[in-house]
Formats: sequence, structure tokens, C-alpha cells
Amino acid sequence: MKQWVNLYRRDLQPIKQRLTLARLSAVLGVWLALLIAVVVVTQWQNSAVTQENEKLSNALQAVNDDLTRARERLERREPSLQLREEKEELIQQLQDTQSFSRRISEFQQGQSSSVSRFLSELAQITPEAIWLTDFSIAGENIRLHGQALNSEALVLWMDKFGQSDLLADKRFAVVELKRSEQGYQQFLLQSVRTDEDK
Repeated sequence: MKQWVNLYRRDLQPIKQRLTLARLSAVLGVWLALLIAVVVVTQWQNSAVTQENEKLSNALQAVNDDLTRARERLERREPSLQLREEKEELIQQLQDTQSFSRRISEFQQGQSSSVSRFLSELAQITPEAIWLTDFSIAGENIRLHGQALNSEALVLWMDKFGQSDLLADKRFAVVELKRSEQGYQQFLLQSVRTDEDK
């Protein structure tokens, strides 16, 4: 038994779908929206990265500026007043010591027996609380310059001058007395003429 199929029937014919303008517009619209979204996200990410880079650059520049200013301050920084005073005091003590040593050398080279005797007697009566930085002997005139731990030590030392044959018959006056930055008493003693010397 044969069956015939009518292929020209509408329901059996293939359906040809056509891309309409509306559908094309919708597809293009979707793609355009996706493209715009991708571009916006990319620009936002790039902007965020750029801002972060700018922040890091600014922070790095600020650190470099701080280092530069700190370096300039260190280069321009002057020592404190206390350090300058201590430096000047040490320089003065060094100069006094050098002068004292030079005078001793000059006296030693001159082979002055009276000076040697004077230094020997002075060393015997001088305590650790007293130290000379300079002295001079010109005939009967004697000048003693140095530092004392305190005023009491200076008075006790001057009382011992009577134990020295060369100093016992001399009277000394305190020409200068002042306190150093370290708290020591700087003194200058000068022998004065007595009635017996006149």
C-alpha cells in the first residue's frame, strides 16, 4: 500500500528565519552595551591604578623631600652652646698646659737652680685639688695661675706657702678668681711687696 506525502504542504516546508532589522538592532545593541561596559570597567581600573601610582609617587616624593631637608639640617646644624663652651674650655686648658710646659722647658734649658728648687718645693705642698696651668718668676715677682677644686682648697694651699723656703717670706694677693663652666675655681695669684721689701 503506497502512501503519498505532499511535500508542498506548509507545515512540512522548511522555515526560513530571516534576520530582521529589529533583531539586528537588538543584537548590535547588546554587543555595543557589552563593549561600552568593558571600556568603562577598563577605564575605571586604569584610573584606579593611575591614582594609586600617583599616591605612591607623592608619598615617595614626600619621603625624599623629608630626607633632603633632614640632610640639609644636619649639614647646617651648629653644635650646642654647651658643646661650644666645653670645646673652648678644653682649648684654653690645652693652651695653658702647652704654655706651662714651654715655660718649664725654657727654665730647664736655662738650668736655673732657683727655678728647679721653686718647682720642687711647690710640688711638695700642692695637693691634688690644685693644679697649675701657668706661672712666671721675674725677680721677686711670682705669678701663679691655675684651677682649684673649690675655694677652700685654694685657701688651704696658700696656707702651706709657709712650708716653702722660697714662698714663706712672700705675701700673695688673689688677683683673679672666677668659676669655670665645669665648676672649678680659676685663680691668679700675684706676690705683693711687703714693708720689708721696700
